[in-house]
Amino acid sequence: MKFETNIPIIESKIGYTFKDKSLLRQAFTRSSFCNEAKADYQSNEVLEFFGDSVLSASIVTLFLRDFAFRYKYGIRTNLSEGDFSNIKSKLSDKDMLSKAVSNLELQNYLMLGEGDAKLGIQNEPSVKEDLFESIIGAIYVDSGMDMKTVIESVSVMLKIEEYLKCEPKSTSQSAKNSLQEYCADKKRKLPAPIYKTISETGPDHKKTYERGCYIGEALMGVGVGKNLKIADSAAAEKALAELMSKEDTRTLDNAGKDAKKLLESTISKLKQIRGKGNSSPFEFKDLGQKMMGKDTVFLVECKHADKSEIGEGVTKKEAKLDSAEKMLKKLKTLQSSKKQKK
Repeated sequence: MKFETNIPIIESKIGYTFKDKSLLRQAFTRSSFCNEAKADYQSNEVLEFFGDSVLSASIVTLFLRDFAFRYKYGIRTNLSEGDFSNIKSKLSDKDMLSKAVSNLELQNYLMLGEGDAKLGIQNEPSVKEDLFESIIGAIYVDSGMDMKTVIESVSVMLKIEEYLKCEPKSTSQSAKNSLQEYCADKKRKLPAPIYKTISETGPDHKKTYERGCYIGEALMGVGVGKNLKIADSAAAEKALAELMSKEDTRTLDNAGKDAKKLLESTISKLKQIRGKGNSSPFEFKDLGQKMMGKDTVFLVECKHADKSEIGEGVTKKEAKLDSAEKMLKKLKTLQSSKKQKK
């Protein structure tokens, strides 16, 4: 059977239709076939070289799509360089590529020399690995070096979506765990994250879920995925980035310097109004954070004797200042009331 009759079958299996069919033929041509053929055929070795490099770039791009997102300070991800390296290594190793070729039965269409055919080398893992990389290299050249097209074929042939659902099991949980720990931190004391379904689309066997991550009543992140775990993980990542972004902004805010000066002045006034004979100190207690719409605010309590005032602010200093000013106002009111009674 001529190779040309197999082309439509191969194209349907790999999810790509070649404009130049000779590139697909070359991807399936082993050097042993070239050595025995009278025609000037080229083996798949050069396409294998291209495919090996392009495959790495495709996997990295898929990482960015599924495990990272852009936010105001760059790219955020809950995976380490080591995590990325391990997953990339597994997705591109000989066993994974060989298995992908076997699942699609592509090795059956290889063009081999008679000696190789008798030895059955088409079933060798290294040969199937070479074939996978050659096909990717051929798609890269035929598509005009269009990485989007290559990535779609890599995803189809490796069934990457299924792999990412089950293999990096810690990944879908890491974002949720990181957010949980962030909210539970003693300095923040934010409500525990809650995940709710916003919408479901698609048929029962192929649903897409849109999930919201709520901190208190505020919707902090929305994620979309093929199952609840992936959608929740995406929502948690966005919620964490939003919270950290707000916290970073507060840290960089120059208003904190003004708040410090005002706080010192207010505390000085508190001591004056307290009077010389009153030794009861002013104490400030960090009460963590709470949600105000989509914003988080810090809470600080100012205590003096049996009196207490709680201040709010976008930074701890501002919350402390607010509580001190409220206490000062209360003491002034009490002092004025006493004078009137006299």
